[in-house]
Amino acid sequence: MAKPTPSTRDSRTAAEPLATFNRTERTLAFMVGGIVLLILTCFIIMITGWLTLPRIPGDGIWPVALGVVYFGPPIAFVLMLTLLAITWTRKARQHRTEAR
Repeated sequence: MAKPTPSTRDSRTAAEPLATFNRTERTLAFMVGGIVLLILTCFIIMITGWLTLPRIPGDGIWPVALGVVYFGPPIAFVLMLTLLAITWTRKARQHRTEAR
């Protein structure tokens, strides 16, 4: 796993301990966000095409946009579940070590 990086808050003034941000969690979060933005963009492109064109052509940007709309949400969902599992596992380990 990636090495956690400490937060940039000043530890002398903080009442609670410093939070650590895992590079893997951050990367997964940005991947999910990027995929969701791409899905929304392609969805708007497809809606615009269906409203303005009498027939959507089978070449150009249209097959790619339709493929992103079809396959993007399941990929984003799986990545979100992976992110949740990694976060829950890290938190459980952290609470287990703090309880000792």
